[in-house]
Amino acid sequence: MLKNTYTTDDLVERIALMRKYYAQHLFSGGEHLTLANVVQAECEAATFAALEEWQQAFKKEAISPLVVYEALDAIEEDLAGVPAVTLYVPIKFSPEHVERFGKWFRDNVQPNILLTLRTDPRAAGGCAFIWKSTYYDHSLRYFIQQNRAAIVKTFNKYTHATT
Repeated sequence: MLKNTYTTDDLVERIALMRKYYAQHLFSGGEHLTLANVVQAECEAATFAALEEWQQAFKKEAISPLVVYEALDAIEEDLAGVPAVTLYVPIKFSPEHVERFGKWFRDNVQPNILLTLRTDPRAAGGCAFIWKSTYYDHSLRYFIQQNRAAIVKTFNKYTHATT
């Protein structure tokens, strides 16, 4: 499930959509319903593609729909144990960019890590993140605050007439 899912928000959404599909399939007389009938209109194309891939994997492994449905609660509970980094970014990124971030973190930090993305305009010119309960600020605002005196001195050199 983590193979094509990089954020905690996406994973929670995808599990909820799978739960909805299997609930209708198993308990609402919807044996004839397809994944597309139940959830496609409620999600982005990338999410739907990921759900189809999950469903195909379940079928390939011959996992019954009832077992999948019952396992979804346990999977959601187990999310607490998956390593995550909270990343504060200045804008909302496209799914393609999120995937690139996710792959970079998995290649360079931890193979099964999930991102929790939060939009914060104050992170302009960089980002901030929380990793292992420590907050790291690498935004332009932070560096300006840290170097305010030197910046003001430089500006004053060029904006005040010298006598």
